[in-house]
Amino acid sequence: MGEHYFAERPGTASRRRTVDLVLPDLHLRLDTDSGVFSPDRVDPGTRVLLETVPPPPRHGDLLDLGCGYGPIALTLAKRSPQAKVWGVDVNQRALDLAESNANAADLDNVRFILADDLDPRLRFAAIWSNPPIRIGKAALHDLL
Repeated sequence: MGEHYFAERPGTASRRRTVDLVLPDLHLRLDTDSGVFSPDRVDPGTRVLLETVPPPPRHGDLLDLGCGYGPIALTLAKRSPQAKVWGVDVNQRALDLAESNANAADLDNVRFILADDLDPRLRFAAIWSNPPIRIGKAALHDLL
């Protein structure tokens, strides 16, 4: 069985590229790579979520669970500049890309960390996610 995007350290050879996230209220150019979720385009489910979800809270801690290279977390950070956004994932390559994408977008209200490093005392005003359904039903239920 081939490697999946939920591997902690993808062994797939790097093949970086850029995708555009264009929404009615923002445009982000995002670097992506092999070994991460939806490397060739912003996932259609992610796009639908970002186009239809109500606005996020203006303040507080916001979570993107399974952030990948950052489209949801960065959108949260843009839409709620007073909030602190946390993007968590198990894939270190995705986290590195998300951090780079945040820097390129001049966003300083977002932080990307491994899921196991998230402070369990944090409480979130909102949690957004396009969860990794390929991990299997039991693992997905544990994640959520």
